[in-house]
Amino acid sequence: MQLYNAQEHEKVGVYAKVTTKPCTEQESNEYIGKDYNNNTLDYKYDHLYSLIQENNKSRGDKHAIIELEDGEPRYYCTYKELLKKALCFSNVLNNANGGVPAKKYKEEQNNGTFRLLGIYGSNSANWITADLACMASGITSLVMHSKFSVPEVVDILNESKLEWLCIDLNLVKDLLSHKDKLPHLKHLILLDHFPKPPAKTNEKKRQGNNMRGGKSEEKSKEDFTEKDKEKLKELMKLKVEAKKLGLTISEFDNLTKTPPKTPPKPNTSPKFVTTIVYTSGTSGRPKGVMLTNSSVYYTIVPLSKHTVFNSFDTGNHISYLPLSHVFERVAVYLSLYLGTEIKVWSKDLSYFAHDLHASRVNVIGGVPKVFNRIYSNIMVEIEKLPKMKRFIVKKIISMRKSNHNGKFSKFLESVTHISEKIRDKVNPNLSVIVCGGGKISPTVENELCVLLDVNLYQGYGLTETSGPLFLQNSKDYSVNNLGGPVSPNTFFKLVTWETYNSKGKPPKGELLLKSEQLFAGYFLRKEETEKSFTKDGFYKTGDVVQVNPNGSLTFLDRSKGLVKLSQGEYIETEMLNNLYSELLFVNYCVVYGEDSFDGPLAIISVDKDILAKCLADDNILKKLGITEKQFLEELNDEKLNQDVYVDYVKQKMLELYKKTNLNRYNIISHVYLTCKVWDTTNYLTPTFKVRRFNVFRDFSFFIDKIREYYKSKLVSK
Repeated sequence: MQLYNAQEHEKVGVYAKVTTKPCTEQESNEYIGKDYNNNTLDYKYDHLYSLIQENNKSRGDKHAIIELEDGEPRYYCTYKELLKKALCFSNVLNNANGGVPAKKYKEEQNNGTFRLLGIYGSNSANWITADLACMASGITSLVMHSKFSVPEVVDILNESKLEWLCIDLNLVKDLLSHKDKLPHLKHLILLDHFPKPPAKTNEKKRQGNNMRGGKSEEKSKEDFTEKDKEKLKELMKLKVEAKKLGLTISEFDNLTKTPPKTPPKPNTSPKFVTTIVYTSGTSGRPKGVMLTNSSVYYTIVPLSKHTVFNSFDTGNHISYLPLSHVFERVAVYLSLYLGTEIKVWSKDLSYFAHDLHASRVNVIGGVPKVFNRIYSNIMVEIEKLPKMKRFIVKKIISMRKSNHNGKFSKFLESVTHISEKIRDKVNPNLSVIVCGGGKISPTVENELCVLLDVNLYQGYGLTETSGPLFLQNSKDYSVNNLGGPVSPNTFFKLVTWETYNSKGKPPKGELLLKSEQLFAGYFLRKEETEKSFTKDGFYKTGDVVQVNPNGSLTFLDRSKGLVKLSQGEYIETEMLNNLYSELLFVNYCVVYGEDSFDGPLAIISVDKDILAKCLADDNILKKLGITEKQFLEELNDEKLNQDVYVDYVKQKMLELYKKTNLNRYNIISHVYLTCKVWDTTNYLTPTFKVRRFNVFRDFSFFIDKIREYYKSKLVSK
């Protein structure tokens, strides 16, 4: 796959320039970011909340947020209402029950003093409002993902001594069952909307319906469903239970009606920690990443000027990635800054495709798993076409792939409209995909661009960098490229890592960063913070990258993902995970190796329905004398790991391998298949990254078996 095309250099521009020569033998040159017009980036700090207020003065009646429920709009909020509610809630945070208390911690940031409001729930208008209210009040939001386990949440609440917590109704019951372990927790504020039951008489005029855009939350008799009744019943029950435990439960919507007598005072200091984002990562317990006013500003404002967001229509945004993750948080902040309409998805996977289609967004951001799934679904649908039609579609797509964004490709699409028909099924308005939060397979990236006739831009960022730090510009169509720095004064360099040489041509090594976007440290974990930085103040990302001739980056691997085999050969497990995940029936591939192994093994989570279809199409099931239905009946891991199925999967993996120029040590010799569900309760982070530690722990029986195999092989020699 082509990583950098010198002929495209003029179009793309220079992303970064060398600013300092290497300080040590192990380091590369130091680079600084440049913008598309080859100017040094320059912005003057301001408080984000103030900017959002100022930018939306003239947009008062425009919809800021629309919440979807079961695929239909159920709640509307204009910019005027949103900002008013934020001020009303800030009044509660400052005055109700004595206000959110200021507490002292063994922490250097904020001079050791924090006023903390916890936010623990799924995406909603009230989640966003609570966040804005914190900004307006000098309160630090402490954010947890709704899929964190209860023990993880208990640890966080105790570590932070949290008293006030905004929470979803469905999460309250489990939390109350652990109240004996939560000595600090006092106030729960429910983020859900609770529609009022209809009036008992017809004489009372209904004042409107906020669930449909008016001011009252009262529903008509026809609109008031059994689901609503159950919700109110659960609310009453939990309030009684909470009172017995010494907790108060309030409804967020009831706390956003009284504006403050005097405007709240935000803390506008650039170094003030505005939010603490608890991130689980792929191993270890969650840790709180402290982001300052400055780091948030130097992410959002430069992003708003980026060519991707200025070359395409960004009039609306679909919020479906968790707001507790910095990717979506930045997307929402950017939307509020630009005055964009935000549609919050139905929070039900069965409605995701419908919500995406109905959203009519032009630009969608997401993580690789989302786009892998969209790609797989498209390919499965193509396979269902009649033989001749399938052949024609595949042939035209293949012809266009070699000339994507070229005149011939555009001519073919103008004649056949194949991509238009595919895109109509996904989202007719879609023109841009922004992918971050992990590495997408170059094959999927290239094919998805052609299938949907869209531009796909890759970015790179971490929670510790306040989200996107690198992003391709709008004229950069190269594949497997992360672009260059978004923010001003972003410096980066590489340090040699194992076989990756920072002095090579091109330079390769672990990415080190220094930027205005960087976090202020891990909350209450000074030692861990210090270990994360070099002596000269660069953050150690743990990611291995390549610096291309124009200053852009290409992601190679996680430093932890580089494994040495018994022959002394290194393999890049992250690259292999991406490669073998290209198979339509593979949900997740986790490659493992160690220095006692001659070759790597893989633990593979399969989509059993797609696998059944593939087995049927390749006549495997026919040879076994069974149907797809019979294969799927009572399918478990033991049945799935019969030789016939394992050999089939290994053969498909080998066919993929042969399309690469990788050496033979990258061939997977041992495979374990699992049809068990992988989700955030076991093997996935909230952004669908694999928790490798959990996988290796639970499938250690297979790893041990292969380890013993190589051990016995060594003895027999």
